[in-house]
Amino acid sequence: MNFHYLKTLFYEIKELASSQLLIVIILFIQVGIVTRGLGTTGYGQAVLVLALIAIIFRTLHARNSDVTLLMLKKYGEKMFTLSLVYDLLIGLFCYLICLALFQSELNSLFGNYNMTNSLNILLICRIFQTLSESSKAVLTFNGQFKKFALVDSVSNFMRFITIVILFRENASVDSYLFGQAVFSVVYGFFGFFICRNYFRISEISIKNLIDYFIKFKSDFLKQRLDQLVGIIPQHLDLVILGYFTDLSTVGIFRIGKRLIEPITYIITVLTPLVQNQLSKESIKVNFSKLIKNLLLPLSTITVITYVLFGESLINLISGSEFLDAYEPMLVLIIGYIVYLNTFWIRQMLLFSNLIQFHAFSRLISLAVFVVGSSLFVVQFGAVGIAIATSLSMIAQKMYEFYAFNKHTKQN
Repeated sequence: MNFHYLKTLFYEIKELASSQLLIVIILFIQVGIVTRGLGTTGYGQAVLVLALIAIIFRTLHARNSDVTLLMLKKYGEKMFTLSLVYDLLIGLFCYLICLALFQSELNSLFGNYNMTNSLNILLICRIFQTLSESSKAVLTFNGQFKKFALVDSVSNFMRFITIVILFRENASVDSYLFGQAVFSVVYGFFGFFICRNYFRISEISIKNLIDYFIKFKSDFLKQRLDQLVGIIPQHLDLVILGYFTDLSTVGIFRIGKRLIEPITYIITVLTPLVQNQLSKESIKVNFSKLIKNLLLPLSTITVITYVLFGESLINLISGSEFLDAYEPMLVLIIGYIVYLNTFWIRQMLLFSNLIQFHAFSRLISLAVFVVGSSLFVVQFGAVGIAIATSLSMIAQKMYEFYAFNKHTKQN
């Protein structure tokens, strides 16, 4: 193990790492409050409502920071202002779609929750959360990871405080949704506030907006395709499980998935560093060192910890009512560990102008997930959807490696 390499790496990511560690601690406490307050059925309904919102907003806007980052690299920081305008326009469009869907027959697949004031407030706040994508892009481009970490930490902390206060008075789905609304509005506006020095209102004009659209539409459409084909394994797993089982099983599976999501927080820490380095053409990232010295040892420790102490962790956080989440959690760890050790290949495809092959890899992932779901969910329930999810993640990464090696050699 190269301790000099680890020392240098930790120095570069220390702010983001500290931020994500704090978020993980807050997350576990928050999950415990919410799950104990709502129970398996109430929690299952809540996560289905959030799944519908996530499907719409993620399909049309998630990872738009990648598109903005490419625009900043090609045309400079003046693109930040125009990107914010498009963030809001896309967010408004997503809001209108969500309004229509929550009042349609499709709502029966997503918890069948009525349009309450809390839900509407969440949808409105979700519009403003879109501002965070441009903010993340400009902070990543300039290597300002400390500010990036601050935005993330403050937003998660405000959500946590809101949920704690509301659940003391009334543990309900509406209270949970309102907590999510606070996160959205703080994340969007605080990110913009941090980046306000890059904002130039004089850049906003019809001509500039049209010119921006012409420049960014190709990368944007590639990114939308990438998100669209990946959205089913990420969010519709809950919908499929709810359709074939019940809300209680959905809640149990979601806890299993929620408790291993800290693995993705490691990726959140490392991704801005990787993107910042790849955006500087003279810098090459040595991923073999990253894998050997950090990701593999971390993966080993993670797997051993969850196998030995997973049941105790579930019982501590959510109570014995959720102990059935242990087995699906162990199955999901397999896919998440593979994802952790190969997350960087997506960034290589992005900066090599090969992001469309990431979309193709997600099509393969989708196909594997659909086949796996049809084979395993009815018989094995939450464990079955976990098997399908892990298999889809492994298939996706195998194809990404193949595509990157093939097309970079040809170029």
